[in-house]
Amino acid sequence: MAEYRIVRLQVQRGPVKVGRAPLRSYEPAAILPVDRILAGPRGVRGITADGAEILDVHHQDHPESRDRKGRAGVLFMGTGDYVALRARYGPHVVDGIAGETVLLDAPGGLAGRGLPPVVTVTTADGPLELHDVRAADPCVEFSRFCLGQEPAPTVNADVRQALVDLDHGARGYRSVAATESVVRIGDLVTL
Repeated sequence: MAEYRIVRLQVQRGPVKVGRAPLRSYEPAAILPVDRILAGPRGVRGITADGAEILDVHHQDHPESRDRKGRAGVLFMGTGDYVALRARYGPHVVDGIAGETVLLDAPGGLAGRGLPPVVTVTTADGPLELHDVRAADPCVEFSRFCLGQEPAPTVNADVRQALVDLDHGARGYRSVAATESVVRIGDLVTL
């Protein structure tokens, strides 16, 4: 088992993949850092410093929900994964740009580790289990963003390779909160 401290929390106010397929693009402007999140089985609400709540686009109740079935509520990634992405794709792949909910201080990264199906967040209110942990599937739009490519009607060889390179947790891990709890920067996640 390993423990990692949360160093960043954020929500997506709206979709980050915009436009119509196959010419959609990845637009990270909807990603907003927050002070804490309220995670629950239906998804995540971000809470700002002034107490405003922002419904994440993966919450089942969001009007443009990207997760109506409730399988993708909490996405987490390690700082070392961003170091690897920047080494491969360039400095524009800044921490948080992949849209994860929780960024962990994991200098060695989490990609390719074969994480357990349940991880635990130690919060001020007690432990919060995240279930159904699995690698986030890479998408064409984020792959093109990493490569600096514009949308196109076809997927070229570089994008196909990026889809392979961004798999196995390189784009983070999805999970679902078993119960409702407030998660803060500084909380520990046990893998």
